[in-house]
Amino acid sequence: MNYIDFAIASSVFLVFFAVALMFSTTYFSNLSSLTKTSEFRSISENFFKIFFESKGVPENWDDYPNAPVKIGLAEDLYLVSVLVKETNGSSRTNEPVTTQIVFDENCQNKSWNNSVRMYDEDWNQINLEISNTVNCSSQYLNQSNITWDVNISANQNKKYYLYYSPDSGITNPNYTTLTYNTSSWIPSDRDEWTDNDTTNFTCWYRQEGSSGTVTNDTLNKIRGNSSVNITGTFDANDLGLIYEPTNDINGITSSWYLDVWIYVDDTTNLNTFLISLRHNASSYIQTNISSDLISNTWYHFERQLDSSLWTIFGGFNASEGIDLILFDMYNSTPDLTRTLKVDGLHFKKKPLEVKTFPEEKITAVSVTKFDALKNISYDETRKTVGENYKFSLEVGNETYGGNINMSANVGCSEYSKIVENKNGTVSKTIVKMCVWK
Repeated sequence: MNYIDFAIASSVFLVFFAVALMFSTTYFSNLSSLTKTSEFRSISENFFKIFFESKGVPENWDDYPNAPVKIGLAEDLYLVSVLVKETNGSSRTNEPVTTQIVFDENCQNKSWNNSVRMYDEDWNQINLEISNTVNCSSQYLNQSNITWDVNISANQNKKYYLYYSPDSGITNPNYTTLTYNTSSWIPSDRDEWTDNDTTNFTCWYRQEGSSGTVTNDTLNKIRGNSSVNITGTFDANDLGLIYEPTNDINGITSSWYLDVWIYVDDTTNLNTFLISLRHNASSYIQTNISSDLISNTWYHFERQLDSSLWTIFGGFNASEGIDLILFDMYNSTPDLTRTLKVDGLHFKKKPLEVKTFPEEKITAVSVTKFDALKNISYDETRKTVGENYKFSLEVGNETYGGNINMSANVGCSEYSKIVENKNGTVSKTIVKMCVWK
């Protein structure tokens, strides 16, 4: 090998050595950077759990002016799933359904009444009517009925999700009044027969009794404007109310149901309470509900018009039209004064089936706590966390923490979490935690 070949070979070697050295330097530099990013990602996972999956110490630290021992944005949120089934083979539009929910059986104050929210499977919020409420203390619920309008196709199943929490900072949802107007009822608003006809009472009469005038009661009612009332004295036999419409009630078959609320002020010595439906002078069905009635308590009666469920007189056929409905009390002692009220009288197709599932407790992010966190300085929060890292967290479009240095190594963790907002709405929201030096 001559000197020229040696020089050329040496030059080529030096070039390859320089290139190899450059790639090695870049590789180990990137490896160091990747190691730091991996470290920060691991730390961000820990910070994510501290902030988004723990409640802090004390758990209700947002109620106090001083910084907490530990900061956590989590809170307990409770979920009850409700399944609605249509089993009659007929689509329903705006059909109200009601179910009783036990929010807090042992009264541990876990359900603030303003926090109750319901969503359908597409995460649309549902308008609710909350009634017959029993409280544990102040505004904390023990149990209540909830009613909402359902739109459902024939033989379809729909699932709904009811959320509630102990967060007393939740504002009132201001639910609007339900429509109670559906083609699967007659009358379609369920109150036409007990709200209208309250001036002249051309369709309501006193049944027997020695005294008593039919009136409307605008205070003691189930809903709408009023209930129909009779306060009177028994004659030797009975006292009651008759509803006799101007025209026969048509469009009903034996598969339909009678639905009505009934109130008696005092059931003492009440031997019999008959509900009778007539389609002509000698054809009717009848049932005795005296054993179901409780003094000073509204009773909800709901029964299919299938003649096998009633006592039959004269071959009753609902599809031929109903011309009279009777609510009749029989008392063994004459001259006693009693009050009877009837409300919400209507007929309806087979009710939708409603099934509630056991309560679930889930961990949610509290926007109330997040807002409280904003009142604590970033430096103070870093001291509380006790780690020598800078951080920034995001809940939806809101942020808290330091400004991320994008030229530095940063590790981030982000997940979809259930978030309860200050107005009580519940949403699935991306929450994010980033950590760097």
